Amino acid sequence: MSAAVQWPASARFKEVEHSAPGGLGFVQDLLNTASMGKPRRPDLLESVDAAEQWLQSSLATLSSIDSSAPPAPCPLDARGLSRLRSLRDDIRAALATRHADEPSAAVAAPSIETTAAVSLDAGGARLHPRGKGVELLRSYVLIQLAAATYADTMRRLKVCANPRCRGAFYDRSKNCSRAWHNVTTCGNTQNVRAYRTRLKERGLSSSR
Repeated sequence: MSAAVQWPASARFKEVEHSAPGGLGFVQDLLNTASMGKPRRPDLLESVDAAEQWLQSSLATLSSIDSSAPPAPCPLDARGLSRLRSLRDDIRAALATRHADEPSAAVAAPSIETTAAVSLDAGGARLHPRGKGVELLRSYVLIQLAAATYADTMRRLKVCANPRCRGAFYDRSKNCSRAWHNVTTCGNTQNVRAYRTRLKERGLSSSR
């Protein structure tokens, strides 16, 4: 099952059971290359060498579950790294604005574009990634997001509500109501912090 797949970046959060299925798991792993968590995990896209190491590992995992997985960009140059990092950050921003409290925040969601090929046979129409190197990788990622949107699973890919974490996870709860990457380490921490804030506010209001 996809829940048992070991994605290298996501495994840093020890939440393998909350991995997204299929190719969406690679998208989640891309999101989790960011520097976040407590203690802070390093940014796996900080340098070309670090990015190449992550890509080799994550794409090897992807190819084991998806025969259409794109190859690793070889070689990965500084421009390609910048494009890959921008893709990650834009997707993370899109997920964040989707759950923002302010309705106007959705307007600020980034627009990400790519190219893709469409084939049609007796089984229906299918999208195929196009491009070379990082552009092929970007095309694959966006196709996975489009497929998840039509399958109504995109809403389950979330970023932890704890601002000190922001780990990407796949919400497998029946009503898709999870807000925390880990209820124990993130949910309890946020609840305690909110409780202390309320106590402080009550103390200030009672002293007036």
